Amino acid sequence: MNRIVAVFAMLALGFATMMLVSCGSNELVKFDRSAGLNGGFELMDAGYPVNWAFGPNPESVESFRVSVDTERSVEGSNSLRLISTRDDRTKAFRSQSIPVEPGEEYRIAFSVINEGCSLRVNRVMTNASGMTHFQARTIVDTSESTAGWVRFEEIFTPVQGEAYIFLVFLVDGVGTLWCDDVRVEEHTSQ
Repeated sequence: MNRIVAVFAMLALGFATMMLVSCGSNELVKFDRSAGLNGGFELMDAGYPVNWAFGPNPESVESFRVSVDTERSVEGSNSLRLISTRDDRTKAFRSQSIPVEPGEEYRIAFSVINEGCSLRVNRVMTNASGMTHFQARTIVDTSESTAGWVRFEEIFTPVQGEAYIFLVFLVDGVGTLWCDDVRVEEHTSQ
């Protein structure tokens, strides 16, 4: 019996290690904890906004380009621009984890311009140790092109055990997507 448990434990450890290595293997991340969410994409490191992860790594995939646009923005002077030149795989970008308090009300908000892409935005909650509930809640699911900035918002209340939130933006198809003024903040009723 102990031998079976040991074998399963080793297999589980091997599987977990393999998953951790493969998850981060093709992702570009620039991180600076002092920068906060950086939802206006104002703070940069080597041409990429800090505290955002991009996958697959845009430096290793020709069909995925990430840049900061200094001509189109909602807030501040920058916005994030993603260009997908082939419908070969889902492109993604995600925020850093943001702490939340169970029982408090929060507002998620962001603005996008979409020229030809399909966009799905998921809210993912984790516990204090960073474990997800393995279920993401979709905030936006659209393939509608827009002529200008469109604002999306969601109000949510974390439940007991939820300590962090991160946002995942999934982009499919061929086109260009701009994103700006991403916020996760305590919501006060008006």
